[in-house]
Amino acid sequence: MRHRQISTALRRATCRPFIGFVAALALAGALSGCTFRSPDAASGSQWVGIEGVTAQQARSIARESYLYGAPMVASYQAMYAYSIDKSGAQYKGPLNSINPMGTAAAAAAGLDPGYLYSYAALDLRAEPVVVTVPRVEKRRDASLQVMDLYMHHIGDLGSRGVGGGVFLVAGPSWKGKVPPGITKVIRSETELATLVARTQRFNPADHDNAKRIQSRFKVQTLSAFRNRAAPAAPARVDWMAPVPRAQMYSSLEFYDELAFLLRFAPVPKSETMLRERMDSLGLRPDETYDTASLNPALRRALQEGMHDAQNDIDKNRAAKGNDAGALFGDREALKNDYLSRATGAQMGLFAFGGMSAPKASPKQPPTQPPTQPPKQR
Repeated sequence: MRHRQISTALRRATCRPFIGFVAALALAGALSGCTFRSPDAASGSQWVGIEGVTAQQARSIARESYLYGAPMVASYQAMYAYSIDKSGAQYKGPLNSINPMGTAAAAAAGLDPGYLYSYAALDLRAEPVVVTVPRVEKRRDASLQVMDLYMHHIGDLGSRGVGGGVFLVAGPSWKGKVPPGITKVIRSETELATLVARTQRFNPADHDNAKRIQSRFKVQTLSAFRNRAAPAAPARVDWMAPVPRAQMYSSLEFYDELAFLLRFAPVPKSETMLRERMDSLGLRPDETYDTASLNPALRRALQEGMHDAQNDIDKNRAAKGNDAGALFGDREALKNDYLSRATGAQMGLFAFGGMSAPKASPKQPPTQPPTQPPKQR
């Protein structure tokens, strides 16, 4: 596989034992990424180079992994373009800073031209960030959306007719004290997160007014907010350059990107077994996933699993039509519905978390009054 990185320091362990026995898949023995012979090897078509894992099981796990990882890979695609790749044409500004998208970039992303947009990619490993949302007049819509790497909506902060606020966004490992002046603490399950702010623009003549409000959205590290020395810098990351967007959901390098991103996503308790199944195929945090060197049968299973999952996403997208509201939400709303999460990521144009997804058409009133009163919700 061709490794596309700003610098190359990622290392892969050559052999790591499987971290748990997956009873649901009846995986016999300890699974690992080591190369050794198995009784399955003589059977030909079922052998994928991993003890105890059949081709059918590998395809199923590949499908699960694709649905699970689609929002992560999509979110990182935008992070890299806007806040990491300083030489790229789409670069806006560094991590942990909020920057205007520009009308041309917003149009290219399919966003509503009635708004001005700002974007921030957040690295929460060393410390939280503090987000300031300005107060605006009641008639104008100004809102801010915070999403973790899974694209869960962890903070939807509207400021129409309210006093805005100062919000602290903290990563999964932060245990510090909340300083005075914080309106609310927002917790991210992942160490990387994204933030999109939008400001309503009534008409072209209102552009400068909207731009002034847009400039008042603020993102700063907690240490900068408190005017104190910054904590020790987090471990250096060799940020992987993602595959081109046109290939994002067809190239097997998708799985390599997913393995890279798992390091920023501690395992939630409800996903322990899923992550163990992913581990059985070698999809592990901090290890490159060199698909070019895999057993050809495993490569085929990965491609088939990717194809199965994308077909499911396409069918789900067609079934939802313009009613995409159920595809977006927090962990409590979406739970572990990876299909909805993946569909929402593709409909929401990557980092924008549904802001650009088609909205449901308003329901037309019935021509005749109903015979029974509507149920109260």
